[in-house]
Amino acid sequence: MVTETEAEPAAGSKPRATRLGALAIIGPIAAFSLMNVVIKISHLGALVFAFYRLWMGAVLMVVLLRVTGRRLSWSILRRAAPSGVLFGANLCFFFTALKLTSVTDVLILAALQPALTLMVAGPLFDEQVTVHHVAWTAVSLGGVVLVILGSKGTPVWSLEGDLWAIAALFAWTTYWLLSKRIRREVRALEYMTAVTVTGAVVVTPVALLSGQSFAARWQDLLWLVLFVATAQAGHSLLAWSHAQVDVSISSVLILCEPVISAVAALIFLDEPLPALSIVGGLMAVLALGIVVHRATRSAHDQAVPEVAPA
Repeated sequence: MVTETEAEPAAGSKPRATRLGALAIIGPIAAFSLMNVVIKISHLGALVFAFYRLWMGAVLMVVLLRVTGRRLSWSILRRAAPSGVLFGANLCFFFTALKLTSVTDVLILAALQPALTLMVAGPLFDEQVTVHHVAWTAVSLGGVVLVILGSKGTPVWSLEGDLWAIAALFAWTTYWLLSKRIRREVRALEYMTAVTVTGAVVVTPVALLSGQSFAARWQDLLWLVLFVATAQAGHSLLAWSHAQVDVSISSVLILCEPVISAVAALIFLDEPLPALSIVGGLMAVLALGIVVHRATRSAHDQAVPEVAPA
């Protein structure tokens, strides 16, 4: 049997992140930030978009698995099944929220994940969360709060959309924490293949019963191909990064997504970006940079080996 080696931080150590691991998170998050506008541009309903996105991603992952000579066992599928259910639910909730309210608003609510993660990172993974980390995370959250206050009352805001965004927040946070634990024993490619296949199976009946049209324009198909290629590669990198970055750090890195998404929504969707939101975004990015710099100094600048014999 092949198992993942996980370089666990010593008890009482500072939050750990390699530079390579941090890049493996920041890169996909930046790409996701730009891809979020695709959901609003597409004419497909949120649940149908999730259906197509998951099945196209599942086919892509299975092909990659075959090309690399790896295989997906029933044992891995069983371990990854809960993550797949959460992943599919998150996409349904998240896409629905994006259709109903502003991109900035949805991503700001998603940025509350670090606060939830900080509550459980210590007990679950024996990570020491320092006062320094908590303080700068609070500054980052303060920045994203300013962003949402700045956009409040704009024509694209919706309370229903915010509620779906909150549901997505809890689904994604649970998925993120569960992935950290499972990735100790399952390699990234196999894990994301199992997660995507399970998510596709779970979302299929939901999409079929939603009453949303499955008819897609050629433009929608092009957007889907771009979205799936970017998202699947990004989520695979995120899954790989769990061995390189503590969850208390990786959850904070995600705070850059609402800032980039707000700018993308302004450029491509003409969604307003008030001055208060700009100030909040700069606050969040500055605090984020301080947390990442301090974390990467406490880790070795080499990647953790992907696999080792059991």
